[in-house]
Amino acid sequence: PPREFNWVIGVFLVTFTLLLSFTGYLLPWDQLAMWAVTVGTNMARATPFLGNEGPFAEYVGVTPRYDARSLLIGGSLVGPPALLRFYVLHCIFIPLIAGALMIVHFWRIRKDGGISGPL
Repeated sequence: PPREFNWVIGVFLVTFTLLLSFTGYLLPWDQLAMWAVTVGTNMARATPFLGNEGPFAEYVGVTPRYDARSLLIGGSLVGPPALLRFYVLHCIFIPLIAGALMIVHFWRIRKDGGISGPL
């Protein structure tokens, strides 16, 4: 089912748009951005299999030092390593991945015969 595949690609594109918004929020490097990223990365602690407070973390061997939050911010507190990581994610990695997904998305629309008409 090619149209379903294209729909999944579109969902990934929306997710990457939200990730761009989240990673760009730290770049002004002010108090509001620091607290927003602290709250956002604390949510990463509760991610299943990836965060040390999430379900099934003990089965995978995730520790507070090696979980999704410490990977995102580069330590235990939001600081210069977090700024560098979020800058690289925001300016290089996420746009490259989103651009590649957009190419696949538009190619699939064209290959599948375009949009079928009004919904």
